[in-house]
Amino acid sequence: MINKILRDAINLLLYGGTFIGLCAACITAFSFELTGTLSHHLTYVLFVGTSTAGLYCAHRVVGLKRVERVRDSNRFDIIRRYKSHIWVYTGAWSLLSVWLFVQMGDLTLLAYLIPGGVIAGGYVLPILPGRKRLRDLGWGKIIMIGWSWGWLTAFVPMIYFSQSTLSMAAMHGLERMLFIILLTIPFEIRDISVDQRVGLINIASRFGKSQVLRIARVIAIVIALLSAVVSFQYLNASYALTVFGLVLLTLPLIPISYRIQDDYYYCGLIDGMMILAPVIFTAIHKFLT
Repeated sequence: MINKILRDAINLLLYGGTFIGLCAACITAFSFELTGTLSHHLTYVLFVGTSTAGLYCAHRVVGLKRVERVRDSNRFDIIRRYKSHIWVYTGAWSLLSVWLFVQMGDLTLLAYLIPGGVIAGGYVLPILPGRKRLRDLGWGKIIMIGWSWGWLTAFVPMIYFSQSTLSMAAMHGLERMLFIILLTIPFEIRDISVDQRVGLINIASRFGKSQVLRIARVIAIVIALLSAVVSFQYLNASYALTVFGLVLLTLPLIPISYRIQDDYYYCGLIDGMMILAPVIFTAIHKFLT
């Protein structure tokens, strides 16, 4: 009985949008910590969190039709079982994100959000011919995910709210984009079988295990270098040290992904790296000061 209640609670967190919304809010807050302006922009942090929660809820149910022949996946079974509930969560998160955006009340901000928001929306909604989503275009989807997250959680906070230079905002946005891609690689590994059954070739099946691990290491090095540059610009060593730590924690999880199918590992542990970002940053910052 207790085990069932616990699993139901975890499923609610993961498939009801709360956990991924918290991840998005934390990684956005981490960007504001770089410039020391987090306390001034909490509304935007919450907006990114709630809109991400709503978008991911919609993503889970909209994509069910593409995998209707896949009947041996526990996560799809859970989504099918709670489909109507997830639609309700989608509406609730969406309404909350609209309310938060109205609180900021700035159409200029809306213009800044479009480049990332359109990609995020197209990843979920069937806007392409044949009712396809951007997610259905194969291994390029990982780049689109990275772009959207990098733009909304890093570039916009830097260029719009913190008034950073374009070069610094672009560098930070690229760093975040690559970090999200690094986190997404395990999901690509998990989805090899499912994607192949629906006719998609993702990055893991396209390049093979040894090349994927090599790509991940190269990405990790570039992330570390970019974070060092932006942290030096803002005299914020805690930021770079946190990014180094997150990368070192993430890399070992990638080869393990070839042996694990449990969705809690991916949507919980892998995505949870984003929640660790402000936690580790706070600990390091207190230690250094």
